[in-house]
Amino acid sequence: MDLVHSSRKLIQDMIQLAGSQMKLLLMDAETTPTVSCAFAQSEVMQKEVYIFDRIENRSSAENIKNLKCVVFVRPTAENIDRLVKELQEPRFSQYYLYFTNTVNKFDVKRLAESDKNETVREVQELFLDGIPLRKDLFTLNLYHIFDLKFEVKDYAADRIKSGIIALLLQMRKNPAVRYQKNSPNCQKIADEVAQFIRRENGLFENAKRDTTLLVIERFQDIATPLLNQWTYEAMIHEMLALTNNRCTCADQSVVLSELHDDFFAKNITSNFGEIGQNIKTLISEFQEKKHINKNLESIQDMKKFVEDYPQFKKISGTVSKHVSLVGELSSLIQKHNLLEISELEQTIVSDGDHNKCINKIRSLLKNSKTRDVDMFRLILLYALRFQGSSNELKSLFEQVPPRLKSEIEKTCKVLLSYGGAGRHPADLFGGQSTIDITKRFIKGLKGVENIYTQHSPYLKSLVEMCQRGRLENYPLLSNECDRNDNIIVFIVGGATYEEAAFVRNLNEKRAQGFGGPAVVLAGNCMLNTKSFLDEFSEHHAKSTKAV
Repeated sequence: MDLVHSSRKLIQDMIQLAGSQMKLLLMDAETTPTVSCAFAQSEVMQKEVYIFDRIENRSSAENIKNLKCVVFVRPTAENIDRLVKELQEPRFSQYYLYFTNTVNKFDVKRLAESDKNETVREVQELFLDGIPLRKDLFTLNLYHIFDLKFEVKDYAADRIKSGIIALLLQMRKNPAVRYQKNSPNCQKIADEVAQFIRRENGLFENAKRDTTLLVIERFQDIATPLLNQWTYEAMIHEMLALTNNRCTCADQSVVLSELHDDFFAKNITSNFGEIGQNIKTLISEFQEKKHINKNLESIQDMKKFVEDYPQFKKISGTVSKHVSLVGELSSLIQKHNLLEISELEQTIVSDGDHNKCINKIRSLLKNSKTRDVDMFRLILLYALRFQGSSNELKSLFEQVPPRLKSEIEKTCKVLLSYGGAGRHPADLFGGQSTIDITKRFIKGLKGVENIYTQHSPYLKSLVEMCQRGRLENYPLLSNECDRNDNIIVFIVGGATYEEAAFVRNLNEKRAQGFGGPAVVLAGNCMLNTKSFLDEFSEHHAKSTKAV
């Protein structure tokens, strides 16, 4: 199922049910990005809705009785209270109430009792309790979910559970629920999801039993969020930070939606070298069209130009946007020596030659171009890769600027306690079985196609294990599925765009007839190195205060 298209259709149907009269769409802080991502740059919303507002911005000063009000909010206690007040003193002629998840009977009763003016025309559960970034990528925009013991906070666990349930109901799946065995956080969340499915079995009556839900935790692979990225979407998030498919480039807000940007859709997982060539092709095509449009010699030419102008204008905007983005990325790469740094990162995680790694790290720590964040990532990757061996971590701490030394030491300690040896799988950096060693040997003989993308996230191994039915370390909390046509992976602690690129490529191969299950990747947030390190920096700061 395409999550973006199904979300668009649900929201569009919701709005159109209110009829043709002028409408106001009332949202909350969490449903606003859901609508934004599903309808980025869309004319549909502009035609159907005339006013947008947030439910927390209620002003009793103005009543607009000629407007219908479509409410699209999460069924939280705060939002129910706001709706009760709204219905007790209605500002609009009619109300159409849509909730992103299940609403309990007590709240429905409260709303009914407050609607003394009988303005409510519709109450529905839509099951859109999250943000569909792509057809196979889903997030909750939920950060800093851990307490001092790395247990998921109660409100965050409840939010994650609700998001997973809504995703299942949106996709109409009744899955086999599995969780990562060595994660109490995953067990708690997966158990609550499984209990809900059993308790509310009526909601899943027509759902297909062809899906495996895997709830895993970020500590299973903390190397992936620490790496520089070289595919287009992942690079943008790593260097410019994507939020709900938007980023800031040259002080301009840029929307990156594959629904309305063919170049982006075709190049989401292209590497940076390919992007450069594809940008040149895009510019050449634009210049050709621009030259044609200059030669308007007849009425027929003018008519065709007017007909083609919207497309011409769209291409012009696309060219300008991506030239600006690629230019900014290129500038950052050169300014901060990212090619050399990334090559070393890949050597650490894919090769593991200690002497080669330690000497190169020392050299780069002395380089004036190396940013603080890159010093962090190199030392942390080294600590993770060579943990338990006679490493030279302490000597690396001595090489960083004094202002960073204490913070890097403390962040390293926290990170290793969360996802170090004993927590992550033994084969995170490649297994020691005969098959694994043979694969690496053959790869060494052939050489690598791209030294900057040698690393594969552990998610790849997990999906392969699921396809082969080898999930001994992922206990089952429900009935097995009838067949395994779909895999939904929810990462507690956040997903990355490198993992999203793997999932996209896998699904594209499936669409081309290579077989295998369709995969949907979900997480409480989308990580880059900065946001991942912020989690550990904040954790250390809170633990220091507690002491």
